[in-house]
Amino acid sequence: MDMEPSSGTRTILRVIDLVSRVKDLVRSHFREVWVEGELSNFKEASSGHCYFTLKDREAQIRCVMWRARARSVFFRPEDGMLVRVRGEVTVYEVRGDLQMIVHAMALAGEGALQKAFEERKRRLAAEGLFDAARKQQLPRYPETLGIITSGAGAALHDILSILERRFPVVRVLVCPVQVQGHGAAEMIAEAVETFNAAAPGDPFRADVLIVGRGGGSAEDLWAFNEEVVARALFASEIPVISAVGHETDVSIADFVADVRAATPSMAAEIAVPDRREVAAEIRGLHAAMREALLRRITERRQWIAHRTRSHAFNRPLDRLQEHRQRLDDLLARLHRCPPRLTGQRRRHVEALAARLALLDPHRPLRQGYALVRRDAKAVSSAHALHAGDAVTLHFHDGERAAVIEE
Repeated sequence: MDMEPSSGTRTILRVIDLVSRVKDLVRSHFREVWVEGELSNFKEASSGHCYFTLKDREAQIRCVMWRARARSVFFRPEDGMLVRVRGEVTVYEVRGDLQMIVHAMALAGEGALQKAFEERKRRLAAEGLFDAARKQQLPRYPETLGIITSGAGAALHDILSILERRFPVVRVLVCPVQVQGHGAAEMIAEAVETFNAAAPGDPFRADVLIVGRGGGSAEDLWAFNEEVVARALFASEIPVISAVGHETDVSIADFVADVRAATPSMAAEIAVPDRREVAAEIRGLHAAMREALLRRITERRQWIAHRTRSHAFNRPLDRLQEHRQRLDDLLARLHRCPPRLTGQRRRHVEALAARLALLDPHRPLRQGYALVRRDAKAVSSAHALHAGDAVTLHFHDGERAAVIEE
């Protein structure tokens, strides 16, 4: 078969021409499509663009989502998630690969958002992130309060208003962050870590942190369900109050934080005491201290009055003479004690010496008795000796050898 093209009948295409025609053909037919599949090999480049593969059991397609579009994704995409994406299908000319330019992404399946929430909640609970034993107590009178929320939201205004009304002496540090959309979770976690990085005594070291935002849809609040936020709150050495959404809204951050507030306004009320209550407590302490001091003064006055009426106070020389006489008595007793004690000890020693003398083994020998030994062993019975036995007779002043006869 002749593979050489005929210059008169055939057109020879360059690779780029072929790929470009295929690209135009694909784009004309798939300019706006929805595709459902499982995320795989998800990567976010330093530029902010996201690259991943969308697959099912039979096929897969490469996808790219530009940074501007990725910012609108309310959750943190992870491998294995079932998602729906909207975009256009095209061809990446450099490699000739079919790919999809994604404009939007959402979790797929009925109840997918709640399912993802429950799955993450179970996993983090199993790791101990929700344990009550590790939750910290809030300081009663914080000097510095850190707030992590949107810099333009109504939540911040509500918090600041309540702090000014309840406890205006508290120092407030605000760290404005993005609270929804792509990258919000990372900003929140970084803000928590920044507050914790300040050393004790540093002006930017807070005593309490309020982390949260105002109300919104489940998608709007999703940043506070992200694992990166949960782990940052769990690692925080500074006590954290979670204040996400309205009273009915519940987030992962609420379970991890040391204290959960139903709203940002309630978080401000929890974080600081009411100055009127503090003033009343100070007045009560002042009254109690004054009463205790007056009672003490009265007791001391009575004690002094009693002493000034005593004989010793009015006749100090008599009292001094009594003490001198008592001192003389004590000195006399001290001088008498040594001879008496010495005599008692001497008599005790003599009695012990007499008992010891009675037990002296040489005492019978000095009275005329003798100790008989045969082969260096004492003989206590006459029947133990026989004629011809050589024995030794021990006396108190020496010994003699002898032989036993019939």
